[in-house]
Amino acid sequence: MHEKPGKRILFVNEASASIGMGHILRSLTLARVMFSRGYSVSGIAIGDGKAVAYATERARREQVSYPILTMTDPETAVAYISIDQPSLVVVDCAKAGYEIVRACAQLGIPVLALDYFVSNLPLPDAVVNLIDHSPATLLGQQPFREGMIYREGPQYAIIRKEFLEARIRRTLRAERASVEKILIAFGGADPSGNTKRALEMIAQWPGAFVVDMIIGPLFKVDAASEGKTLSGKCVVRTHVSPDNIGQLFEDTDLVFCGGGGTLLEALCVGIPSIVIAQNPEELRHAASLAEQGACWLSNEVRWELVSHAKNRQACAISAKACVDGQGAARICDVIEQQLQ
Repeated sequence: MHEKPGKRILFVNEASASIGMGHILRSLTLARVMFSRGYSVSGIAIGDGKAVAYATERARREQVSYPILTMTDPETAVAYISIDQPSLVVVDCAKAGYEIVRACAQLGIPVLALDYFVSNLPLPDAVVNLIDHSPATLLGQQPFREGMIYREGPQYAIIRKEFLEARIRRTLRAERASVEKILIAFGGADPSGNTKRALEMIAQWPGAFVVDMIIGPLFKVDAASEGKTLSGKCVVRTHVSPDNIGQLFEDTDLVFCGGGGTLLEALCVGIPSIVIAQNPEELRHAASLAEQGACWLSNEVRWELVSHAKNRQACAISAKACVDGQGAARICDVIEQQLQ
């Protein structure tokens, strides 16, 4: 690693039980890559201190110097940025993105924004979207993006290291003849309570399964109580913020997840996935991937479809073709272009 003195990158996120932890975990992955390239990285998160503590501990385990501060609101974040004066800000926020972008423009700090759908000026210097949800695009129009770098597509999916490792190992095995193991994973918070919906779907299927439920650090669901939905039918195992999450994905036959980051990680590993979206944006994103045969939507999938190994194998092949695991490196290349 060759240090690049004077080049400091600040990642700005939101993280809470209502928003989830996808934003802060994506930034952690980008921070790790930029740190390995010799840059100084730090973060601020608007929202939940528990989410920040979880991300900070992960960074410590990965030996990445990535201090993260918890902020109470966007105004506090803006005040911090005006004092800190980083070389570049990476914005990954569900709600406060425009406020951060506008403040950075006034301060003369370049910005790269992830999943940014605001057309109001000022625009970020660069935007990377998985899919474009901007109002103009939804109306069939061309959004105004003059003068900025724009990248879009699942090839920019940010995948954590453990899932990249699981992708390699999963390639060495074929799909089981029948569904034996099912994984339920709705990110760090499951704000829409979709774990319960997944259990209810499984309860309607014939046969018995081993069901693994991943419970994130911001979950409010009573996992033990929800698991009773399958009492007497399946073996239900609960995993609270597991360290072996990549292995859990690798060894399952089917995943229930939302339409955001967890879905993309499942696709990268090559796991047939059923999506229960938590909002219209997730549904639109998942539908675009389902059209490519990379996943299934919960309101369209039937047991007769997922029970056949050939259908799951075809889904897994399409999934890995959509998400190759190089998204973080591609985004970091754009970050470096902005720094230079």
